[in-house]
Amino acid sequence: MKDEKIESFEDLEKFDKKSAEALIKLALQTEPLDMQGKNFGFFGITSTGKSTIINRLIGENVADVGACETTKEIQPYNGQGYRLYDIPGRNDDLSYFSMKYIAFWKALTSRFIVITVTIKEMTTVFRLLDAINLRYDIIVNKFDLVKVEEREKFKHQIKQQIIDCKLRGVNHVWFVSAEDTNQFPDWNNFIDYLQKS
Repeated sequence: MKDEKIESFEDLEKFDKKSAEALIKLALQTEPLDMQGKNFGFFGITSTGKSTIINRLIGENVADVGACETTKEIQPYNGQGYRLYDIPGRNDDLSYFSMKYIAFWKALTSRFIVITVTIKEMTTVFRLLDAINLRYDIIVNKFDLVKVEEREKFKHQIKQQIIDCKLRGVNHVWFVSAEDTNQFPDWNNFIDYLQKS
């Protein structure tokens, strides 16, 4: 796969459909890890604000934040009655699609995909989750950076991209700012969802 420059599930699908189907078959047969309690995973490319979201949920700065990739491996953080997992930014890389990683995905109570600009930031992850029938939620972070007069249009674009990309596993879409959690009502809706999950 390295010789053919296959680095993502999407690349694999284009190069060798049978191999992609075999990977999906193995993933479907993989048993979830044995994880106790509520466990929430945060996925997204570097600098989408996953660590900032986790810090806001925990109530203190436990996860490193920065403009570069600060999370190098899956990092767990204990919250009140739940555990949060900060997933490295390159989680669309094919190396993360091991059966151990899939078992981890399956064991999570919820999977939160964090984006900032477009659904296409995480297309590969969405496709794999859909292929193995795992549900997920989308958090559109840094919504405060969208001009006020363009926010409704931006929301519509994200929702249209979900339809255009034929995403099947979406539970909810929240538009938030982890830097200023009081700015948008979706943050409180997201918190309610966490507590009820």
